[in-house]
Amino acid sequence: MYYEIVNEKITYDEKNPIHFLKWNFINTSKLKNFKERIQSSKQYEIPLNGNTNSNLDITNFSGIIKEDELQEFVSNLIPYSFILQVKIELKSPYFSRDDDNFYLIQNPCLKEKVFKVPMIKGSGWKGAIASAFRKIINESDNKKETIRSFMRIFGTGSNEFRELQKNIEKSLKENTNLEPDKLITYVLFELGLKLTKDDIDKIKTNPEEWIRENLWESFEKGSKKELPLYLTTHRGRAIFYPTYFNRLSLEIINPHDRKKRAGTNPIHYEVVPEETEGILQIVYVPFDGVLMKNDDLEAQIKNDIDFLVQSIEKAKDMGIGAKTKLGWGRFELITKKIKCNKNDITIPKGWSDE
Repeated sequence: MYYEIVNEKITYDEKNPIHFLKWNFINTSKLKNFKERIQSSKQYEIPLNGNTNSNLDITNFSGIIKEDELQEFVSNLIPYSFILQVKIELKSPYFSRDDDNFYLIQNPCLKEKVFKVPMIKGSGWKGAIASAFRKIINESDNKKETIRSFMRIFGTGSNEFRELQKNIEKSLKENTNLEPDKLITYVLFELGLKLTKDDIDKIKTNPEEWIRENLWESFEKGSKKELPLYLTTHRGRAIFYPTYFNRLSLEIINPHDRKKRAGTNPIHYEVVPEETEGILQIVYVPFDGVLMKNDDLEAQIKNDIDFLVQSIEKAKDMGIGAKTKLGWGRFELITKKIKCNKNDITIPKGWSDE
């Protein structure tokens, strides 16, 4: 880990050599002659495991699988499971604010609670990739398959979806009309679809037809049919793992006064600098398809792999974390690997299964 020294008043204290760094797991023998070292360099290296003589590694605790063990790992999962692992390199600083109220600067970077290593949470990856997926839905010519894939990968559990599900179930059992407002709310806020005034008018006039065209072709009021699994509240098939980085740096944003055209109150941000590498890992387990026919499940997996890969490719240009509008959080995909426990699944172009 690299930590940029921004305060020249920091001095080496032999009695308490690590007090000002806040990392109480550092091997104190590595801090000898620290004063001389910070005078010749603006960065100080701290190993991810906190002790170069230790075998501890944070990736071992977070579930990140080693490259040579990917196939063995996925072979122990249920059929048609796959693991996707990408080495990424930041092309611009990454920042996501930590909740530490007592820190050297006002905007500390998000870190793992115990090891204090900068990180991207799994939920952060899920949100960023889901946002990219929504753009793919809007660009797709076959919105039905894209929306279904979105539901399978990310799950359905939002308040908007629960209200829509209740409304559809009531229509099936009691032969009542669908409430278009609930459908519009779900489509806009959960799926992120761009609706024109004509689209909204169409949904308000005939919401049942929109359901048949985009969600469930077998929908029929009063039929007492059971909803397909993807239209019920369920967890997603994809599991998103955290990404850890080994460098920290400092960025300053200096808002300018419009009249004086000069900054008076610079804002400091602790960031992960560009050219830092990390690992993105996603495990996909079709737990809800164990009773499905192999042909149907295989078709779903092929669609989900393709859409998930497209979403990651799009997310790298959209960025992750805070300040993405300033260009922060952009990254490149260095190595791209997918391991599936079924040989009949085609790996997308540009990705490797070796």
